[in-house]
Amino acid sequence: MAKSFFTGLFLLLLIPLQPKAQDDLTNRIFKLSYNQKYDSATVLLTSNQPIIDPYYYAVLDIDLSYWKNVTGTDTPDYQAFEQTLSQYNLNSVETFDQKVIQLIMLSYQLRYQLKRYHIFDAISTRKKTLLLFNELKDQSTRVNSDQQELFRLYSALILYFDNYLKPFFITNKKENRTAALVKMEKLTHSENNITATLSTYFVGKIYLDYEKEFRKGALHFKTLSAGYPANDRFKKLYEDCIHKAAN
Repeated sequence: MAKSFFTGLFLLLLIPLQPKAQDDLTNRIFKLSYNQKYDSATVLLTSNQPIIDPYYYAVLDIDLSYWKNVTGTDTPDYQAFEQTLSQYNLNSVETFDQKVIQLIMLSYQLRYQLKRYHIFDAISTRKKTLLLFNELKDQSTRVNSDQQELFRLYSALILYFDNYLKPFFITNKKENRTAALVKMEKLTHSENNITATLSTYFVGKIYLDYEKEFRKGALHFKTLSAGYPANDRFKKLYEDCIHKAAN
């Protein structure tokens, strides 16, 4: 009896979740992460890995590690985040899905290197990212419909930082950054909570750290603080924007 129960349970775990159940699970994990309940989010994510779409698992795993170990803590563990990235930094990527996940990983690696002022590493990552992005951008229709918005978000993020790193004498780099930012702004209104939250956070950080438009950044962090009241980092980022806007 016990053996048949556990066999049945194991087989159940291998059955893909229905879209609604998948959305509910990924949103629960995401909300725990963004309310800074990192341990609970980690347990829920890892225990459900067999039934979570690999695309969403990669997004949730990398983003959770980034928050837990880099941006959402006063005691960063950079080595732990780099270890997470290394799990997705495959020597050989062959399938389309593997390449999309690799592209997501590279987008986080690029932001992380810029955050830590590892400029030469960021320039190297930018080259790898652009090569892969240019290979995939014309195949984006192969991404599942419910994943299209996230793909567009990471694509816009890559284009923004590509133009940020271009030499100062490139005449259209500002226009290209603005166009990428406009695409991300539109995605802040997505009906998909994960897409909307990530877009709002990315745009807020860009306004704060790169564009120096602090009042615009404050609006985005105010929205995030309302949506994730347990997240102290959003409150601090909002206060940082308000302080810099006043000076």
